[in-house]
Amino acid sequence: MNKMYALVWNQALACWNVAHEGARRRRKSGARKGMVVAAVSLLGAGAMSSAFALPTGGTVVHGTGDILVFDNNKEMSINQHTDKLITNWNDFSVAKGERVTFNQPGKSSVALSRVIGTNASNIQGRINANGQVFLVNPNGVVFGQGAQVNVGGLVASTRGISDDDFKAGKYNFSGNSPAEIINNGDIIADQGGSVALLGTNVRNDGVIQAQMGRVALGAGDKFTVNFDGNNLLNLQVDGAAVDALVKNGGLLKADGGQVLMTAKSAGTMLQTVVNNQGTIEANTLRGTAGKITLDGGDVGKVVVAGTMTASALGTVGNGGLIETKGANTEVQLASRVNTQASNGQTGNWKITSNTVKVSPTAASGSDTAYTDTLSSNLATTNIELASSSGDVVVGGPVTWNSGNRLKLSSKGDIELNGGLTATGANARVEMNAEKRVRLNGNVTLSGANGSFGLNHGDGYALGQSATVTLSGTGAAFDSNGSQYGVIQNTTQLQAVNNNLNGLYVLGTNIKGYGAFRSIGGNSAFSGVFDGLGNTISGFTVTNTGPMVGLFAGNSGSISNLKLANMTVNGTTSGAGFSYIGGLVGMNTGTLANVSATGLRISASAANTNAVGGLVGLNAGGAIDHASVGPTSYVTGNSYTSSIGGLVGENMTGPAGAGSITNSTTNVNVSGYMQRNTSGGVGGLVGSNRGGYIADSSSSGTINSSYGGLNIGGLVGYNQNGTLERSSSSASVRGNATSNIGGLVGFNTNSAIRESSASGAVNGYGSASLGGLIGYNQNSTLNDVKASGAVYDNSGANVGGLVGQNYYGQIDTAEALGNVTAGANSRTGGLIGNNYGGTLSHVVARGKVMAGTNSHVGGLIGSNDGDLSSVEASGEVRGGTNSFVGGLVGTNGRTLGAVIDTATAKGPVFGDQRSSVGGLVGQNLGQIRNSLALGTVSGGYYANLGGLVGLNIGNVRQSVATGKINSNPRIGQVYGGLVGINYGEMRFNSVSGEAAQVPLVGLNYGVIQ
Repeated sequence: MNKMYALVWNQALACWNVAHEGARRRRKSGARKGMVVAAVSLLGAGAMSSAFALPTGGTVVHGTGDILVFDNNKEMSINQHTDKLITNWNDFSVAKGERVTFNQPGKSSVALSRVIGTNASNIQGRINANGQVFLVNPNGVVFGQGAQVNVGGLVASTRGISDDDFKAGKYNFSGNSPAEIINNGDIIADQGGSVALLGTNVRNDGVIQAQMGRVALGAGDKFTVNFDGNNLLNLQVDGAAVDALVKNGGLLKADGGQVLMTAKSAGTMLQTVVNNQGTIEANTLRGTAGKITLDGGDVGKVVVAGTMTASALGTVGNGGLIETKGANTEVQLASRVNTQASNGQTGNWKITSNTVKVSPTAASGSDTAYTDTLSSNLATTNIELASSSGDVVVGGPVTWNSGNRLKLSSKGDIELNGGLTATGANARVEMNAEKRVRLNGNVTLSGANGSFGLNHGDGYALGQSATVTLSGTGAAFDSNGSQYGVIQNTTQLQAVNNNLNGLYVLGTNIKGYGAFRSIGGNSAFSGVFDGLGNTISGFTVTNTGPMVGLFAGNSGSISNLKLANMTVNGTTSGAGFSYIGGLVGMNTGTLANVSATGLRISASAANTNAVGGLVGLNAGGAIDHASVGPTSYVTGNSYTSSIGGLVGENMTGPAGAGSITNSTTNVNVSGYMQRNTSGGVGGLVGSNRGGYIADSSSSGTINSSYGGLNIGGLVGYNQNGTLERSSSSASVRGNATSNIGGLVGFNTNSAIRESSASGAVNGYGSASLGGLIGYNQNSTLNDVKASGAVYDNSGANVGGLVGQNYYGQIDTAEALGNVTAGANSRTGGLIGNNYGGTLSHVVARGKVMAGTNSHVGGLIGSNDGDLSSVEASGEVRGGTNSFVGGLVGTNGRTLGAVIDTATAKGPVFGDQRSSVGGLVGQNLGQIRNSLALGTVSGGYYANLGGLVGLNIGNVRQSVATGKINSNPRIGQVYGGLVGINYGEMRFNSVSGEAAQVPLVGLNYGVIQ
């Protein structure tokens, strides 16, 4: 190939510099107009000026030697008599057909040739030396195509070195010349020798060889060169240069030695400073493995392409090491690396970048590497991807069928979003993260003796659909320095009984059949069991002890495990309690990322029992990211005290409060239960005693035909517990005298925050029924919401949010669903019966309907508590002999209830002989600063008031504006403000349509 280069005038140095043909020439300046360019063809050296003949003007300035020219000025001999020689030259070039020979005392002798003239060194001919040659020329150096250099060692540099440093053996080079060093010829060092090209811009398109030695291309402003005990060169770049670049498009070869391309840039991470497009070889020789390093420093970009080989094929020894590292390392798609060994171990290719990103295709941009590149090269080398400061992210599938290793090392997190699949024997995947590992893609090692290493500083998380499969014979798993047993079949699974404190992983799915006795028998598992996302299915689990589940009990750690299509029968009998769950009978340890689908959990025990879809009893254990999915059924019997879709009973244990976080259920919970005021039926948890539940949800169907129970869409019975950021969309159905809630059936001495329920809630003669809570006792609700329809045509206390609130505090709540109840009820859009409770910032929007002899309110049916900043806007309808109010049916029957700053907007209707008010049907307490906007209507003999139907209490500074649909012919008593007044009404007013009728129907009290 005809390589063209240019001599470019350097105004700062007042000389001609060698530059690539694409370099920018000097523009006109001052008195000089136009460009001065001398183009030199490296194939046409005969056309060059005499400046490019043999070296001229040589003067020895240190050491002794003589310079001889012969053969008609075509050959020069430089005869060095001392171990070190310094010669200054006006010009040091060698034309085609010419030869310069250094005759030196020994291989370790060094001759420094320094050019002090203004010409670049253009080497087109031959240079021979039996020792070390240093060629220093700030104007640049080019070895042309056809040039042949055979030396003990060579350092060519555009950076200078002082005489004193050279004499002292301190090979420190420095300078800032922009001139290039270019090789298109053949540079060959003797065995064990070294070749180093040092400058701002260094390019090789020829061949550089140093068998058992070292080849180094360095770009920067300052360099330190050392020679070790074997006289091998070591290079360090000490100073950064603007536009630093080393590039290889030819062959760099150092079998049994090392090849180094390194640069330090003063630019940005976007600037390429090391670029290999050619071939680099450092194969194993005489048992010594080679090493190849491409180093872009702390801010440089390294481009990796071409071919790099550090193999030990056809010889004895191990493969070598290849390192490609920079602030931004980019491995191009077709890059090829080989470190295989015929009679030893395959070597390693380490790719390091500040952050590492692996993408599926080149279309995704200039990332660290591509999955196809990794897949193809894993056939011929081990690969390590390492981040020097950030994360390692693998975004696509990587597959290989060799026994090689893929290693991911991160200063931050490791995130696997694409699959890793290795089918070869002895293949290994290893992940080392100083922070966290996130496995969102599958890892599959199916070959014999495949192994997976997982090391992390902050734990690891397995994605919902991710699995790790270790299916080959002799599979191994290790994590953070510990070895785990790999379980691959039913026999190995049952054998966990032999060491309940062991470390285990599930290497593959196990599809069983028939009976399986609970692991542990009467004892708890106390080790570590990581399912790696695999599934155990098909078994029918039984046990003779008090704990029944796949694991009888757990005080250790169980994680990343799936269960499917299993049956669990709690067949224990006798005195005491039984705990029955799909995964664990009793848990005091940790469960994380565990799930189940298609389970059939049945109490079947002849003693008191707690039953859960996943866990029977969680006594101080921690459960996180757990789920029980569709087509799962959890059924109790007449001995069951608590039953839950996930956990039967969650309570405080020796280690503290039991916790359930980030968990979900979609189950059918049903069956009989013993009448137990402190037990419960829940979509997530049956009974929560002092436990903590957060960020969890339930759906499905909760249905118990037994009366006197606590039934909730999420929790049946919640005592001294805390619920946060949780919800239920389950359909909830209960029977006589039960406490039924869309979220919680019975909530006592507990706190519920930022939670909601949206499922329909139905009862048949319930004691308390609410869209969120059935019965709320001495508890706080904050930022809660219910939106499902609520229905019980024979229930006692029915509310859109809470059926009955007993001394509970509610702040910031909303109920949107319609509420329907029967006769003799206390029914409200938000609360059926509020006794001693305080409410603020609450709203009800749904339609409210109740039968005869009821207390019916758009917000509260019967209120004996304090209300402030409250509102109701739904339609309200009550049957015969009822108290019906747009906000409250009856206010203050037994306690001094206060309504302050309240608004009612919906239309209100009460049937015969009812007291109907736009705000309150019957008031025995206090009302202040409130407003009624809705239309008020009634049946025969009804008392109608724009604000209050019947007032026996105190009403102040309140306003009514709604229409009064009155009919005196059917015995109605009506007033724009109050129908019948026995109490005090001061500073109130009417306006709008309420002003079209008398202010008061009948007054037996005080109106002012």
